[in-house]
Amino acid sequence: MTAERAAESTTTPRTLAEELRGRSDAQLTRLLTARPDIASPPPADMTQVGSRAATGASVSWALDRLDTAHLAVLHTIGTMAPPSALQQVRDSSPLAADYVAAAVRNLRDLALVWGPDDALHVVREAREMARATASAAWVGHGVRETPPAPTASDVDTGRVDQTCAGTVLELVQRAEQLLESWSTAPPTVLRSGGVGVREIRTTAVLLGVDTADTEFLIDLVGAAGLLGRTDDGAVWLPTAAYDRWRDGTIAERWTRLATAWADSPGRVIRRQTLRVLDHLRPAAFADESDVVAAVAWQTPRLGAGERDALVSRTLTEATSLGVVALDALTSAGAAIATGTDPTSVLEGLLPRPVDHVLLQADLTAIAPGPLEHSVARQLGEIAALESRGGAAVYRFTADSVRRGLDLGWPADQVHDFLAQHSRTPIPQPLTYLVDDVARRHGRLRVGDAGGYLRTDDPAELDALLVDAGLSGLLLHRVAPTVALSELPADLVIARLRAGGHNPVPERTGGALEVERPRRRRAPSTPVVDRRRPDVDAIVAAVRAGDSAARSRPTDAGDSAPMGRTGSMHTVAALRDAAEAESSVWLSYLDQAGSLTERVVDPVRVDAGWLTAYDHRSGRKQSFAIHRVTRVAGADESPVRSTGSDEPARLPR
Repeated sequence: MTAERAAESTTTPRTLAEELRGRSDAQLTRLLTARPDIASPPPADMTQVGSRAATGASVSWALDRLDTAHLAVLHTIGTMAPPSALQQVRDSSPLAADYVAAAVRNLRDLALVWGPDDALHVVREAREMARATASAAWVGHGVRETPPAPTASDVDTGRVDQTCAGTVLELVQRAEQLLESWSTAPPTVLRSGGVGVREIRTTAVLLGVDTADTEFLIDLVGAAGLLGRTDDGAVWLPTAAYDRWRDGTIAERWTRLATAWADSPGRVIRRQTLRVLDHLRPAAFADESDVVAAVAWQTPRLGAGERDALVSRTLTEATSLGVVALDALTSAGAAIATGTDPTSVLEGLLPRPVDHVLLQADLTAIAPGPLEHSVARQLGEIAALESRGGAAVYRFTADSVRRGLDLGWPADQVHDFLAQHSRTPIPQPLTYLVDDVARRHGRLRVGDAGGYLRTDDPAELDALLVDAGLSGLLLHRVAPTVALSELPADLVIARLRAGGHNPVPERTGGALEVERPRRRRAPSTPVVDRRRPDVDAIVAAVRAGDSAARSRPTDAGDSAPMGRTGSMHTVAALRDAAEAESSVWLSYLDQAGSLTERVVDPVRVDAGWLTAYDHRSGRKQSFAIHRVTRVAGADESPVRSTGSDEPARLPR
């Protein structure tokens, strides 16, 4: 089998499948790359390729990705009586003759048009769609050969990428903060499947952004497979994939988010918008309407209202992501636009993670760069995040230190952590704050009785007993420093904290009970795999399928009698082929009960199994002989595998 075949048959093809058989492997590779729906699942032979290429859904998918000029040429051919000649198309089209010839070649590569230049045919579904759009924007003499160029404005590329780096840092930090928050306090799933307005507003306050940005961030982490429902569908929780995502670098985490955004619903318009901006690089767009017009020329079949709104929304979301900055495509955004991995590009823009902070006398800690995950997590337990970005600011307060103590931090551990991770001396006010909170921490304790309340200071218990706001606790003093309540301990703690007190739970025996929040996870949701299939292997398999069809015996129709399954005749024929090193045609019953046809080169027959080189898969495989229903000689020359890999076994 040669790598390249003649692009045209010596005779005029009568069908699309026949024309496809005469194409070179390179031409078939271009077709299956441009129209991946034809290749999934892998077709058995060229007849199936032609059948899939002509279906209405596949043709519509391909037409949606044609620009205005190509649709104009297709419309011209489609309104002519078939077959039509290229010269006729040139004479009838308002576009330049050379452009029409190039467009016809492209349409032929896409299998929307087939046949030689003197006998062009349009796939029937495409012809009907072309005739149904007589009033479309691509019909008439006002069609352009090139898209309208957006007005460009100069911009400093250094500033663009610096802005991108800052946006990336904030986005990843907010995504992590949202998911961490929802892991301990998950919002309820609405009947419509979304998140309630109250939860969105609460989360927006937590993140320090408006509700629109919060909704976008929720959709983003959901598209990336980091957020999902529990098995019972009751609440939203981070998935198990979130834990792996959180352990990656900032660039790796952003890449997953940005790629998921680019491939989310509306990806055709979204990616086309990015390509328009990529053509402008390193300049920025001056007017959003110019970008909308350029995308409209590239995708005229998609609904104008929804398409134009999606282009505007794409520009807004891309800016929030860092794909666009200062109205220009960033270096990382260019990688997303071209389908390459932006991780290495982004690594060069982002500051390296640091493991230290700068403690200030005003009870703040400044991180001079993105903190390592473990340091940021521990610091967040004893200090409140005040501002994000490349230099995050944390503030120590009595409440934040008390939160750390509630999570099991002894005061000595807080001091040791600050000394280990601060590049500046620990300010005296911070030392006093930690010691003062620790001295008062745990003086008031609650346990189960129903519930009991214990304090080291009798005066504090006196104040609690006369507090009218706590009368609902039904406290009963049983000792100078102990009171009982009929309510459970967790409710006593909640009401005391609501009244401005700071109790801590106590275990049996008097030890403090650490209240570390339980982080729950939802099942991981699959992320759509956008990787393209191995087109070269599919083309080889299709060629092998055609070879099997040519080798089929003339009496091997559906109504023809089949030989005895696993008969001695079948075994003998396979052994003879192995000794002669010749190819055979097999009719094989797969596990689903479907008959498949293959051309194989038998290697050996042993213990009820045939080991042979399969032309379709391009490797050795093992076939259960009792599933072989027919054997016949094949015209193909045997192709032996020189590798020593063990054969793959097909199911019994």
